[in-house]
Amino acid sequence: MLTIHLVGAQKTNYPWGFENHLISTLEGMGHKVISTDFRQERHNLHVLLQQKADLVLVCKGEFIPAELIKLLPYPTALWYCEQIGNDNSIDYAAILRRNELAFNVTAFDYVFSHDSTNLQIYRDMGCKNVFWLPCVAVNTNIHKKLDVPRKFDVTFVGSQTPRRKEILTALEKHVKVFNPNVWEGNTLNEIFNASKIVLNIHLSDLLNTETRIGEVIGAGSFLLTEELSCRELFTDGKHLVQWRPGDVEGLAEKIRYYLTNEAEREKIAGEGHRFAVEHHSFEKRMQQLLATIDFDKGKGM
Repeated sequence: MLTIHLVGAQKTNYPWGFENHLISTLEGMGHKVISTDFRQERHNLHVLLQQKADLVLVCKGEFIPAELIKLLPYPTALWYCEQIGNDNSIDYAAILRRNELAFNVTAFDYVFSHDSTNLQIYRDMGCKNVFWLPCVAVNTNIHKKLDVPRKFDVTFVGSQTPRRKEILTALEKHVKVFNPNVWEGNTLNEIFNASKIVLNIHLSDLLNTETRIGEVIGAGSFLLTEELSCRELFTDGKHLVQWRPGDVEGLAEKIRYYLTNEAEREKIAGEGHRFAVEHHSFEKRMQQLLATIDFDKGKGM
């Protein structure tokens, strides 16, 4: 059994929050978890981070002083789940995130990026041990199939960025989209289960691979997503269906097709669900992360 100090925004973002899935998963695997919300407890981090642990795992961790991280006698890892772009694609938000990362990213012994296209950016920033670890994952205690009728034709859940609003407004000319403001995991799972089609729309023009992917497929629902940045995770047309970024007319056409062809739609949803539960559970992600850490070597890599 390991003692893992998880530092994130688990209290700030409760009940929604990536870190809360990690806590329950690690505890379910038999590990002890020390939980620190670095945003709410920033004033006391210099004390809290000194708690004895086998690993200090930080999620996002903006503006935690690099000196605090470097001085820790335990292995440290950053799992960064935000899009920072690559050499060919970047926007203003990605620039801000890179500036945020520059504050402390090289202080960590290990850096895990949720997107395979970001890895060289981290290396260019001076990080030595950089790995791809997708944040797309299924919490099998929450993201699961339910025996409920599919009463919503098309559903989208997510923060309302200007780009998303523009796409949804244009789409309303073709089909009504159910757009609830729900963040609690079990309620969200019920909504996805009750939906024939669930949309994934990127925050900006940058391609991404959002955590929503795991939530929808874990629910056994049919996912219609803008083209993903990490094409290695799922097979288009087998586990989910992708649409060309920003192409509302093309999206509307796919919606009409899959609303009409229920058997094909449900087959894809079922294949995606089985594949995700087997290969993309949070347990798998934690096994991958922990297998990467050299606990014998410890600090000073």
